[in-house]
Amino acid sequence: MPVVFNVAEGAGIPLEQLLRRQTTHLQARDDRISDMSGDTISIRIEWPGYPSFTKQIASKDWKKTRSPNTRERLAVKIAGAVHSFFKEHAKTQCDPPNSRWRIGPNGIRIEHLALVSLHRVSQGSWQPKLCLLRDEA
Repeated sequence: MPVVFNVAEGAGIPLEQLLRRQTTHLQARDDRISDMSGDTISIRIEWPGYPSFTKQIASKDWKKTRSPNTRERLAVKIAGAVHSFFKEHAKTQCDPPNSRWRIGPNGIRIEHLALVSLHRVSQGSWQPKLCLLRDEA
Protein backbone atom coordinates (compact mmCIF):
# COMPACT_ATOMS: atom_id res chain seq x y z
CA MET A 1 0.00 0.00 0.00
CA PRO A 2 1.50 3.38 -0.96
CA VAL A 3 2.21 6.17 1.50
CA VAL A 4 0.29 9.24 0.31
CA PHE A 5 1.16 12.90 0.82
CA ASN A 6 -1.97 15.03 0.62
CA VAL A 7 -2.76 18.62 1.46
CA ALA A 8 -6.18 20.21 1.85
CA GLU A 9 -6.03 21.41 -1.77
CA GLY A 10 -5.55 17.85 -3.08
CA ALA A 11 -2.92 15.22 -3.75
CA GLY A 12 0.75 16.08 -3.45
CA ILE A 13 2.90 18.58 -1.61
CA PRO A 14 5.42 20.75 -3.48
CA LEU A 15 9.02 19.56 -3.04
CA GLU A 16 10.18 23.13 -2.59
CA GLN A 17 7.95 23.46 0.50
CA LEU A 18 9.28 20.19 1.89
CA LEU A 19 12.88 21.30 1.41
CA ARG A 20 12.02 24.48 3.36
CA ARG A 21 10.18 22.37 5.96
CA GLN A 22 6.92 24.21 5.27
CA THR A 23 4.74 21.24 6.13
CA THR A 24 1.93 22.59 8.30
CA HIS A 25 -0.69 21.85 5.62
CA LEU A 26 0.44 18.22 5.07
CA GLN A 27 -2.47 16.03 6.13
CA ALA A 28 -1.79 13.42 8.83
CA ARG A 29 1.76 14.73 9.09
CA ASP A 30 2.29 13.30 12.59
CA ASP A 31 1.16 9.78 11.64
CA ARG A 32 3.90 7.19 12.05
CA ILE A 33 4.66 5.19 8.88
CA SER A 34 5.30 1.72 10.25
CA ASP A 35 5.30 -0.53 7.18
CA MET A 36 9.00 -0.01 6.38
CA SER A 37 11.29 -2.79 7.55
CA GLY A 38 14.93 -2.30 8.49
CA ASP A 39 16.76 0.77 9.70
CA THR A 40 17.23 2.23 6.22
CA ILE A 41 15.37 2.12 2.94
CA SER A 42 16.45 2.89 -0.59
CA ILE A 43 14.68 5.68 -2.42
CA ARG A 44 14.86 4.85 -6.12
CA ILE A 45 14.33 7.45 -8.82
CA GLU A 46 13.73 6.35 -12.40
CA TRP A 47 13.71 9.51 -14.51
CA PRO A 48 13.31 9.27 -18.30
CA GLY A 49 16.57 10.03 -20.07
CA TYR A 50 18.78 9.64 -16.97
CA PRO A 51 20.53 6.76 -15.20
CA SER A 52 18.76 5.14 -12.26
CA PHE A 53 19.41 6.87 -8.95
CA THR A 54 19.26 5.38 -5.45
CA LYS A 55 19.72 7.06 -2.10
CA GLN A 56 19.57 5.45 1.33
CA ILE A 57 17.51 7.19 4.00
CA ALA A 58 16.75 6.25 7.59
CA SER A 59 13.40 4.52 7.91
CA LYS A 60 13.26 5.22 11.61
CA ASP A 61 13.36 8.31 13.79
CA TRP A 62 16.29 7.99 16.20
CA LYS A 63 15.72 11.18 18.22
CA LYS A 64 14.62 9.59 21.51
CA THR A 65 13.74 5.98 20.86
CA ARG A 66 13.79 4.06 17.63
CA SER A 67 10.34 4.54 16.15
CA PRO A 68 8.91 4.82 12.64
CA ASN A 69 9.25 8.14 10.84
CA THR A 70 6.29 10.47 10.77
CA ARG A 71 4.72 11.20 7.38
CA GLU A 72 6.21 14.70 7.61
CA ARG A 73 9.75 13.50 8.36
CA LEU A 74 9.57 10.87 5.62
CA ALA A 75 8.34 13.46 3.09
CA VAL A 76 11.21 15.82 3.94
CA LYS A 77 13.74 12.97 3.54
CA ILE A 78 12.26 11.98 0.17
CA ALA A 79 12.43 15.60 -1.00
CA GLY A 80 16.09 15.59 0.03
CA ALA A 81 16.69 12.44 -2.04
CA VAL A 82 15.04 14.02 -5.11
CA HIS A 83 17.13 17.15 -4.56
CA SER A 84 20.27 14.95 -4.49
CA PHE A 85 19.21 13.39 -7.80
CA PHE A 86 18.80 16.85 -9.35
CA LYS A 87 22.21 18.00 -8.03
CA GLU A 88 23.97 14.84 -9.20
CA HIS A 89 22.51 15.04 -12.70
CA ALA A 90 22.46 18.82 -13.15
CA LYS A 91 25.08 18.58 -15.89
CA THR A 92 24.19 15.11 -17.19
CA GLN A 93 23.02 15.11 -20.80
CA CYS A 94 19.45 13.83 -21.13
CA ASP A 95 18.91 11.16 -23.79
CA PRO A 96 17.46 12.98 -26.86
CA PRO A 97 14.27 10.86 -27.12
CA ASN A 98 13.42 11.96 -23.56
CA SER A 99 14.38 15.63 -23.90
CA ARG A 100 10.99 16.79 -22.63
CA TRP A 101 12.05 15.31 -19.24
CA ARG A 102 15.34 17.27 -19.16
CA ILE A 103 16.18 18.61 -15.70
CA GLY A 104 18.01 21.82 -14.87
CA PRO A 105 17.76 25.55 -15.59
CA ASN A 106 16.30 25.00 -19.08
CA GLY A 107 14.09 22.11 -18.09
CA ILE A 108 12.24 20.70 -15.10
CA ARG A 109 13.38 22.14 -11.79
CA ILE A 110 12.72 20.98 -8.25
CA GLU A 111 10.19 23.81 -7.76
CA HIS A 112 8.11 22.35 -10.60
CA LEU A 113 7.43 19.10 -8.71
CA ALA A 114 5.19 17.80 -5.95
CA LEU A 115 5.51 14.57 -3.96
CA VAL A 116 2.28 12.59 -4.37
CA SER A 117 3.09 9.18 -2.89
CA LEU A 118 5.74 6.60 -2.11
CA HIS A 119 5.47 3.02 -3.44
CA ARG A 120 7.28 -0.13 -2.37
CA VAL A 121 8.94 -1.65 -5.46
CA SER A 122 10.80 -4.44 -3.63
CA GLN A 123 11.94 -5.30 -0.10
CA GLY A 124 13.56 -2.15 1.31
CA SER A 125 13.26 -0.23 -1.98
CA TRP A 126 10.71 2.53 -2.48
CA GLN A 127 9.94 4.81 -5.40
CA PRO A 128 8.36 8.26 -5.09
CA LYS A 129 5.54 9.30 -7.39
CA LEU A 130 6.09 12.91 -8.42
CA CYS A 131 3.74 15.29 -10.17
CA LEU A 132 4.63 18.15 -12.47
CA LEU A 133 2.96 21.24 -11.01
CA ARG A 134 2.87 23.18 -14.26
CA ASP A 135 3.36 22.39 -17.89
CA GLU A 136 5.75 25.27 -18.64
CA ALA A 137 8.87 23.26 -17.74
